[in-house]
Amino acid sequence: MLNFKSKYPIGIDISSRNIYAVQLKKTRQGFAVRALAHREIETEIDSSPDANPGLVYAVKKMTKNRNFRGKSAVLHIPVKNLSVLPIRFQVGKTETLEEAILRESEKYLSFPLEEAAIDYPSLTPDVNGDGNAYRATVIAVQRKYIEQYLQLMKKAGLIVDVVDYRVSSLIRLHKHFYKVTQHPVILCNIGYFGSMLAVVNEESIFGQRYIPWGVHTLIEKILANLELLDSKDNAKLLLKTHGLAYDDLKSADSADDSLPDATMVNMRRAIFQVITPSIDELVFEFHKMISGVMSEQQHTAFEGIYMYGHAALIHHLDRYFERRLSIPTRGINPMTMVALSGGNKFSDIDEGAPFALALGLAMREIK
Repeated sequence: MLNFKSKYPIGIDISSRNIYAVQLKKTRQGFAVRALAHREIETEIDSSPDANPGLVYAVKKMTKNRNFRGKSAVLHIPVKNLSVLPIRFQVGKTETLEEAILRESEKYLSFPLEEAAIDYPSLTPDVNGDGNAYRATVIAVQRKYIEQYLQLMKKAGLIVDVVDYRVSSLIRLHKHFYKVTQHPVILCNIGYFGSMLAVVNEESIFGQRYIPWGVHTLIEKILANLELLDSKDNAKLLLKTHGLAYDDLKSADSADDSLPDATMVNMRRAIFQVITPSIDELVFEFHKMISGVMSEQQHTAFEGIYMYGHAALIHHLDRYFERRLSIPTRGINPMTMVALSGGNKFSDIDEGAPFALALGLAMREIK
């Protein structure tokens, strides 16, 4: 009998302008981060990877890190290549479950079904439907894009074992740290240019959305409104140091000796006033997601909101959301919850927060 040991591949998360790579290794305590790398792309990645020759160079440069081992990889491709389809359907008497999924998905595809690669990370019986009724979250991508990314990775010296999807990686990451029950939670990954929201419980995805909202918007607003700033790093530092902290000061007792001095208060007020209109746009997206789920699942009680990615770079973002949505909210940097081996150190641990999706992807063991 052959016994193939599972292994951790290199998880490569490609977004519109950033590539993150993470690889894990087994330890007695479970696993540790063997290697990680990040590279920013100067121009937005086109929908066709063939139009982005710089991607091969970028991936090669990242994986030359001597800590990475092997050539096996698992991959996220950019969101713009994906179609996310929430569907409800009933399996006919003469068709299989797979055939029913394809039949229903074809109605919503913008390209021919025969050109599609389709997966469904969530499939559950539809309790509101008749017999043999189901609800599913379907993710579709044109095969030509998958083939192009496989060739791109091959040119970079890697062999892709699995093309995975961000929602699956985020759920995998979250379930590693927290127990998910029958009560739904809202998972959010804040990206630099775009973000993902998903409502899930232990067995189902109730809703999922990609939105063109990222921390980049806040950085640009700070740079445009505060003339004393001349770099994105300074804007990031203000987001991390002050962020939404002024929201706490508004309700604080003026006689409290622990309150910051007037200069600090003024700075926090200024940052708060600059970024809250954009933050409230994100709050609105949460409201839409919550309303959509509750319209189908009446009397739903959300157990909590968990915010990953660049959320860790926005001071008190979790408190702000908890006040606006009345749902317990936590900002999470998973790099503070895993072991970092070798030279994998951050000068500031918050720099590791944007690796969240790549970390969840790298947790996918392969044989």
